Amino acid sequence: MKKEKYQSFGVDLSNVRNVWESKVIKYMNEVLPEFPEFDYCAICIQDVYALAMNQLTPKYVQQGTVLLKKEYVDHDFKDIIEEAVEKVLKNPNHP
Repeated sequence: MKKEKYQSFGVDLSNVRNVWESKVIKYMNEVLPEFPEFDYCAICIQDVYALAMNQLTPKYVQQGTVLLKKEYVDHDFKDIIEEAVEKVLKNPNHP
């Protein structure tokens, strides 16, 4: 990621992140092994990640932000990722 693409008026915005990114990755690591037919290619992993992220209401924060309410619980992430894996398995983005 080129940092200059993430600047506005000299302010670095590359550290403003969607708080769900790390949670989705954490639960992908738990859920994917439950699907023995999943091939773990980069395209399929990226597709699962993108599909899952698109199901969550974005919540962007900068360093030091305090989150006051939790919008999703653990099983929500697992359910969303399972659905994403099933979609990718039914229609992989490669031959």
